[in-house]
Amino acid sequence: MLTRSHRLFSIAVVELGLIATDTFLTNPVSNVVLLLATGVGASLPDIDEYNSTTSRKSPINFSLFLRHRGITHSLLGWIIFSTILYFCMNHFSPIALSMSKSPNYWESIWLGLVIGYLLHLIEDSFSRQGVAWLMPFSKKKRYRKFLHYKVGGAFEKAITLLATLSIVLMSIYWLLILFRLPKI
Repeated sequence: MLTRSHRLFSIAVVELGLIATDTFLTNPVSNVVLLLATGVGASLPDIDEYNSTTSRKSPINFSLFLRHRGITHSLLGWIIFSTILYFCMNHFSPIALSMSKSPNYWESIWLGLVIGYLLHLIEDSFSRQGVAWLMPFSKKKRYRKFLHYKVGGAFEKAITLLATLSIVLMSIYWLLILFRLPKI
């Protein structure tokens, strides 16, 4: 997928999750931060591609020493990213995720980046190029024989349009609930 498609599709998935769990109203600002961080996290694995949006904005050109769809597109890469990010962010302010309370802003940033990264990998596993989930232990890429898409192709464009429309509709839904006038 292209960067824009990854961002939109990942945000749509997370926003749908917020609707399904009905947690948006508990801390709406924190959940907006979660959605924004998901969009950023969804573009991070492509930092290893020379011409990607993320790579162009990075001060370090990771494509010089990382192969595209290599370690950054693997389960190990996601674990390394999540762990390093957790310890770096935890150094400044504690991250204590709990099922009993909604995450604060700082926790939402970490959670959004991690979820966005993972969703990127899941989305890329449906592309024709596939993802080597067990890289570097196994370089075999998993392909979807019956359901796959071409990067930049018609199916990806249709999914991106559907994700955009769903984000707009879900956002209108949340705004209506948040600003619902009390009944007289």
